[in-house]
Amino acid sequence: MTVERPVEIELKYAVSDRTVGDRLLNAESLAGFRPTDAPHPTQHEDRYVDSADAALAGAGFAARLRTSAGGTVVSIKSTAQAEGSLHRREELEGPADRTSDVAAWPASPARSLILELCGDAPLVELVTIRQFRRRRDLELPNGGAAVELSLDEVDVVSRGRVVERFLELELELTRGSVADLAPLQALLDGHHGLSAAPGSKLERALQAARAGRSRPAPAAGAAAVAIVADPRPEAAETEREAPDDGADAARQAQDQDAADPGEAGAPAVGDAESDTPAAVAAEELAPDQPSVAAAADVLTFDDDPVPTEDAPIDPEALQPASSSESDPGPAQDSQPAGPGAGGSIETLEPARVRSPEDGPVEGAVIDLESLEHTPELIEEAQAAAPLVLGPAGRIDEAGEIPVGKTPGVTAEDLHAEAGRKVLRFHLARMIAREPGTREGSDPEELHGMRVSTRRMRAAWRVFGDGFRDERTARFRRHLKTVAARLGAVRDLDVLIEATETFAANLPSSERDGLEPLMSAWREQRDENRRVLVREFDSGGYRRFVDDYRDFVLTSGADVRQVDPTDPHRVRDTAGSRIWAAYERVRAYESVLKWADVPTLHQLRIAAKWLRYTLEFVREALGPEAPALISRVVALQDHLGAMNDAEVGAHMARAFLVEHAGELSDSQSGAISRYLVAREREVGRLKRTVGAPWRGVSGLTFRRALGRTLATL
Repeated sequence: MTVERPVEIELKYAVSDRTVGDRLLNAESLAGFRPTDAPHPTQHEDRYVDSADAALAGAGFAARLRTSAGGTVVSIKSTAQAEGSLHRREELEGPADRTSDVAAWPASPARSLILELCGDAPLVELVTIRQFRRRRDLELPNGGAAVELSLDEVDVVSRGRVVERFLELELELTRGSVADLAPLQALLDGHHGLSAAPGSKLERALQAARAGRSRPAPAAGAAAVAIVADPRPEAAETEREAPDDGADAARQAQDQDAADPGEAGAPAVGDAESDTPAAVAAEELAPDQPSVAAAADVLTFDDDPVPTEDAPIDPEALQPASSSESDPGPAQDSQPAGPGAGGSIETLEPARVRSPEDGPVEGAVIDLESLEHTPELIEEAQAAAPLVLGPAGRIDEAGEIPVGKTPGVTAEDLHAEAGRKVLRFHLARMIAREPGTREGSDPEELHGMRVSTRRMRAAWRVFGDGFRDERTARFRRHLKTVAARLGAVRDLDVLIEATETFAANLPSSERDGLEPLMSAWREQRDENRRVLVREFDSGGYRRFVDDYRDFVLTSGADVRQVDPTDPHRVRDTAGSRIWAAYERVRAYESVLKWADVPTLHQLRIAAKWLRYTLEFVREALGPEAPALISRVVALQDHLGAMNDAEVGAHMARAFLVEHAGELSDSQSGAISRYLVAREREVGRLKRTVGAPWRGVSGLTFRRALGRTLATL
């Protein structure tokens, strides 16, 4: 049987320096190729399959199943013919169904090839590859050659465990001839931080899976960890992640060096000749290997800046406030700060921030911070009902360890034990929200569970240096997984809710025109919910909850030893951490007048970490702490709404491009007007950032912060 097979031609590079990959992805020109769009983030979970006798691998092919909101697609690729960084391989695609036999799939050349090579033998899973991909299209001027550039952060999952992480840069030829790639290849070959990738991702994944299975099994009770790459800028902060107990020394060293997938670079690939899919598959295939469910293609919105056209910030909005404002203005800046410095001591008033009664912010569409960081959350500890963390990680009235209305951190607490209090407080709330999140009728249950995972991840960044990395890294890793699953659903919940609010005041014809967009988002949200519930049902998640519960309830567990003269109590450590977090926020003052959306988004992240650092030790800080937090929240909300509007515009634009031939004129017009409204909202929020900025950068705030830290 002869099948016409298109040939995929691409340049592939292993990336050892993440900053190099980011710089190339965002470059304005590469060897004469110029971008036609902004980077588009997507997340994939690919299952590679073969027959039990490795019929596909033996014939020089690999089969990949990828599921998205639009369905499941099978891709068949031949073994790559590599000439340095240049790879050629045949590729076929077709529709598939993960729950049925190949013979029942819709007809396609890919299905025909599988049936030709494997007959009626069932397909079993080889390995799962999870990747966060940022891609953009480049082309030569005047309609010349075009390539798709992608930077891929890859996790290799075998038997429910991540066995390898690496970063890869790919440039796939989408228009033109192989000769058109020569300038790009000349530019990138030998480039600092890059090396030619000798094989495919699958070849590297199979090597890692084989090596992983030769290692000692994890100790009894250790959690089976599944990790989703976290691309958000906040993930770039140092977060050392060591392997579970039982991993060998080489794996431990690799994980200790990798802050996030791809961050520490890509280790060298082994001998491609001896580790091709054909050579490895027969050894790796195991009919009893557990299947890893494929996740939907999702955008990670929360902290992934998406560039937009610059809208100028109003310079007047950034000028010092008048004497009637809370900031005393330049005349008072020369006065010494702090109590006893002379002059009056001003009282810091809380900033006016939004509450649910105010209604949604116009144009805020993704993960609207005003829904999550409102004034009542500043007092949420006082309003929360007491919880009791019972056996097996469940909230149980009969449990022996009470969790009160607040974490209860005091100035005299040991640094590590203060962190344990915060983690225990939010773990209890995460578990309490799980049943409602599973049931799915109340989006606020999922919202609350996500808030708890966020607070815990932030707490690890603030207090994590008080614990032993090699004993606690698995908790941070699994929290990242759970947070990613929750975020994939929550982001779309907020997007849909805010867009429905936007549409409520439109004529009925306009509302109908937005329905294709809304329908696609609802389908994607439902698929993400199914992936989330599968995570909850997994044995790895239940072991994680049980082990984590034991950790937060056991005083002294896994604490790093410190010298008695080292700072080790909250009164010794909190002040410098809070002030350093504030310095990171104030550093944006010199660029704020000209800042673009990505820069302002980074400011939002810095404000978020200042806010969390204050909140965790709020009870030890005195009466002015709530007003300080309120002002930081006001800045964070404003910048969050701006980012939300930008991401909403980006998604609407992507939908219009992808479905251009399927939409009616009225539907295209309605979605286009929605897109324009979001872009205008981005510009408005950029121009008006001055007011919330002054609330945090002014002398009044700095003096109040100094007085607050002096109480420790």
